[in-house]
Amino acid sequence: MEVLVFPESKGELPEGKVLRVVKHGLIYIGGTYIGRGMVLTDDPRLGTVRVKMKRGQRLKRGTRVILRRRDGVWEIYEVNPDDYRLIELKYSLPTKFPRRVLKEVEALEMGGVGGRADLREEHTITIDPKRAKDYDDAIYVERYAKGWILKVHIADVSFWVRKGSALDREALKRGTSVYLIDRVIPMFPPKLSDDLASLLPGRPKYTFTVEVKITRDGRVLTRTAKFYRSIIKSWARLTYEDAERMLEGEDPSDPETVIYGQALAGVRRTLKEASALAEVLRAKREERGSIDFDLPEAEFFLEDGKVVMVSPKERLWSHKIVEELMIVANMVVATYMQKNEWPVLYRVHDRPDPKKVKRFIALAERLLGRSFRHRRITPKFLSEVVRQFRGRPEETLMNYLLLRSMARAEYSPINVGHFGLALKNYLHFTSPIRRYPDLIAHRQLWQLINGRKSLYTHEELVSLGKYLSERERLAEDAEWELWRLKIYEFMQDKVGEVYEGIITGVSSESLFVQITEHLAEGYVPYHTIKGRVVPIPSEYSVMVFRGKESFRLTLGDRVKVKVINVNKYAKDMLLELVD
Repeated sequence: MEVLVFPESKGELPEGKVLRVVKHGLIYIGGTYIGRGMVLTDDPRLGTVRVKMKRGQRLKRGTRVILRRRDGVWEIYEVNPDDYRLIELKYSLPTKFPRRVLKEVEALEMGGVGGRADLREEHTITIDPKRAKDYDDAIYVERYAKGWILKVHIADVSFWVRKGSALDREALKRGTSVYLIDRVIPMFPPKLSDDLASLLPGRPKYTFTVEVKITRDGRVLTRTAKFYRSIIKSWARLTYEDAERMLEGEDPSDPETVIYGQALAGVRRTLKEASALAEVLRAKREERGSIDFDLPEAEFFLEDGKVVMVSPKERLWSHKIVEELMIVANMVVATYMQKNEWPVLYRVHDRPDPKKVKRFIALAERLLGRSFRHRRITPKFLSEVVRQFRGRPEETLMNYLLLRSMARAEYSPINVGHFGLALKNYLHFTSPIRRYPDLIAHRQLWQLINGRKSLYTHEELVSLGKYLSERERLAEDAEWELWRLKIYEFMQDKVGEVYEGIITGVSSESLFVQITEHLAEGYVPYHTIKGRVVPIPSEYSVMVFRGKESFRLTLGDRVKVKVINVNKYAKDMLLELVD
């Protein structure tokens, strides 16, 4: 394995963190016991394996187990695990904090103002999901003669967590919080992430503030931006749904929403100005060609731990307000760091693979019935193409296909810009409770504005960027796998039911169809389709011949399908085309 060694390490042996696992010593995988010491694993590539069992161990056929491979031998590690435990082990997600870390957190406590800008009288607000526990960001917006003054207040985690401390080393090891539907594996212990650092309403909180003026036509005045430590009080904890209701003139109704004192009028004013500013910023972003991947996200409704409904999460305007204001804060900090040539981890998004983009454009031309030849591949051009699918059945599919053709965003001290956002300078600053790169940005910004020495060398940041990008990908894979497990678990009870879906893929053997109502993808084997089927994968379609009649099924077409069989752990759903 590759290891990053901490230069501050004290003691006889140096301390470090794993950057990359070259070869796994232990591998965990789920499976079903089928008798006689054999387990059918969840991985179709691995299939059935013989396992070493403990002396006297007896299991019934069909028992769910977690296997561990050690020194080339498979052994039963746990019996009857739940899905969360399977994901935790498979992705080596740490669920407990070391004693020395918890001891360090217990010693932390809130102090006084301590030279910070005191902004507790301003009607600062937070807008977050209903089930949120950690609150990274709060906003305050007011008008001035030429536009708006935006203050984005971010939890001042760098005040609490010193570089090289036990708390810091554990956070670096984790790299990010992992969100598993209704549970979270946090980067920091709950006392810090859910209490001390979290911007809970009605309590004085330490923040790192980005203050910037924005003109009425959406120009962000980065040269006059200010960065300082502050103390705030959030006057309202709003859910996204209640923020939306208040913008429509209604009263909040979610029990999770909290508004303090006689602050309702002031909270409404802040929210209204934030909305007006976000409209201008969004228009400006579309003008420069930022690509908005408006993809549906699954929302799970659970009762006693069981999924009772899965549906696309509604994307509200209040979500977009927060998104626009956070993008500005991240961009302003990145611009300041770049201007001062100060070492930091940027959030970079390189240009896409030309071959993949050409395939995407070819499909767009086919679906739209027009040509895009002789157009340069720029964010603005791709954004224009995607916008032409708004309101069409293929909208979600085309957003997804464009995303797949893009390079993956990463963390790097080498600033190549952010292609998707059409920005020259961008980094992550707004979520230090749950992302370690944001904590690095906080520390480096504080050092810079105070004329102090950089805490990181370029070489350190190169290694950290690679490691933290890998940790992010691992967290996303874990979250996505659990989502799929729970979606297929939900669909197991829907065998025999008919749904409307959209064709999302064409192979040499099957059509792939997503049931849009539940975001569940399955496949229709060609041999189950009545008639003679001729797949044309190069044209993203199949031809179906029935006697003298024929018809074409193409990527993006809406079809009706019946659920025939669902295998939750193989994440496999067999469908049948319904005429």
